[in-house]
Amino acid sequence: MHDETRQRVIQAAGEVFAECGFERATVREICSRAGANIAAVNYHFGDKIGLYTEVLKEAVCKHQRDDAVNEAQAAGDPERALRLFVHGMFHRMQEADRPAWYMKVMMHELAQPTPALSEVVEHVIRPNSRVLYAIVGEILNRPPVDETTRLCAASVIGQVVHQIHARPVLERLWPGLKSDAETFSRIADHITDFSLAALREFRVPARAAKPAARRSK
Repeated sequence: MHDETRQRVIQAAGEVFAECGFERATVREICSRAGANIAAVNYHFGDKIGLYTEVLKEAVCKHQRDDAVNEAQAAGDPERALRLFVHGMFHRMQEADRPAWYMKVMMHELAQPTPALSEVVEHVIRPNSRVLYAIVGEILNRPPVDETTRLCAASVIGQVVHQIHARPVLERLWPGLKSDAETFSRIADHITDFSLAALREFRVPARAAKPAARRSK
């Protein structure tokens, strides 16, 4: 029962935070929508910012280390690993059970960051970023912490984020553009192919490369 109430509050909070943003959202409205006692927020999350942090974690990624990331880590070939990673990002962003409020909550947070963002970055985003840095670094024959590695990884992520967050604009620029699983799969392949072509240009010859840390298994 406690877990069920907790999840109802998170779902209701996601809707309210998406509509109002963190500052204007009220615990009373959230609990009313969740059909829960107002004390449920303190019991399960400590306070409003604690609840908001959990909502942000849901919005970024329901599972911190999902199958796609694990599969990418296990891939023997870094180019195949990059393809799996990119496809995994698209899969998470268009899951059938992903509520519409996920995107809106994140847009609010990026526009007006709260203290919750640091925790979400540290516990959700950073672990996956380290995986991507390691994959890109291996392709480049550069260390994961190398500046070029980080810039190239950001370029890969930027293409994915553009396809997701700029969807309303893209659909107007490109009439007939679909937002289904098949289309996203083709886009994921294109982003991977496009990125690999660029990464090969930045690759350091193996004999000149410094030892790079292998991806953790």
